[in-house]
Amino acid sequence: MKRALVVLAVLVVALAVCAPAFATSGVVAPDHISWWHPAKTFTAAGNVRAVDTTNGRLVVRVWLASIGVAPYLGDDLTVVVTPRTQLLRTHGRLYRGIALSDIKLGDHVRVTGVIDSSVPTAPVFTARRVVATHVVAPNKIKWFAFRGPVKSIDATGGTIVARPLLVTRGLWDVLGVKTTFVVAAHARIFTWQSGKPVVLTLADMTAGERVLAQGSIDRSVPATPVFTIKWMRVWEPKPAS
Repeated sequence: MKRALVVLAVLVVALAVCAPAFATSGVVAPDHISWWHPAKTFTAAGNVRAVDTTNGRLVVRVWLASIGVAPYLGDDLTVVVTPRTQLLRTHGRLYRGIALSDIKLGDHVRVTGVIDSSVPTAPVFTARRVVATHVVAPNKIKWFAFRGPVKSIDATGGTIVARPLLVTRGLWDVLGVKTTFVVAAHARIFTWQSGKPVVLTLADMTAGERVLAQGSIDRSVPATPVFTIKWMRVWEPKPAS
């Protein structure tokens, strides 16, 4: 008991001696850390969800964000666009000035601007610069590529059923879904054996094989697009683990 009291007394004395040192050291409270205060500027990148040319507003679904707009990641951010906002569209490596009405739904934008936190619960984000890049909507894309296993083959009808597991944007709607693909009569189908390509036909393929395929999309009937394979590389099924 005496030993415990002695240890406690030593700790109290040590803290009393060290306290002034801590007070005069470089350690600062969180309130004095620069990034602890509300950010005054922001940068956000994402896709346009709405354009209000009457009131000068741009709604962006944020995918990349600086700390000032981090709470909006994966959510919609409303940005104020003023006559002083610089609006640009990319053309390759070049930029040209545009109007707010030239920004379309789905466009990718990178927005930089300032934050007015006068009302902390309702900050206002005003754009200084908006750079837009046109992105074709997935349902407008006319080509595709995918990788996945083949579920069935109809050599007579010239089709396969596959489950795309890795896809380009044109196949987002069928990711992981069994889908019928037409195989063009002139499609190049091949595999690799001993380091050399070997030409195949649909009749040479078997269910369970894996393919990497590329082709075109006919969207004449939007509800039932037709996917036509132009070339396809074939692998044997993955060995059982």
